[in-house]
Amino acid sequence: MTADPLTDELLGPLCMHFRSARAAYQDYLANGRSFLWANSLRRLNSAARLLLLAKGHLLPDELQEDATALIRHYDVWLTLWDDLAEHNRPALDDAFVFETRVSYPGDAEDRLRGLYDKLR
Repeated sequence: MTADPLTDELLGPLCMHFRSARAAYQDYLANGRSFLWANSLRRLNSAARLLLLAKGHLLPDELQEDATALIRHYDVWLTLWDDLAEHNRPALDDAFVFETRVSYPGDAEDRLRGLYDKLR
């Protein structure tokens, strides 16, 4: 541990989320885009959103917009996910696919990862 709240409480856990979400998304694609794997992605994205809302204030000013972009993406993605799940009531093996209206801000992730790598 670095004893730095930015690294220990936000960036470290957030980078673990990015890694886990990438693996979950690969599993989702490799397993027929099923509701089972979509559930895993939902849990991860929800946790990342909550983390950014609770600890995003620790980021330097120049990265605040990156946190906001990620939160915006997660908000729209979770809203669409919840709406589709409520209306379709899929079984775990059913396909679960929707188009998000806000693309994932990969550049924001890259900048946050870069700061984490620099600080640790």
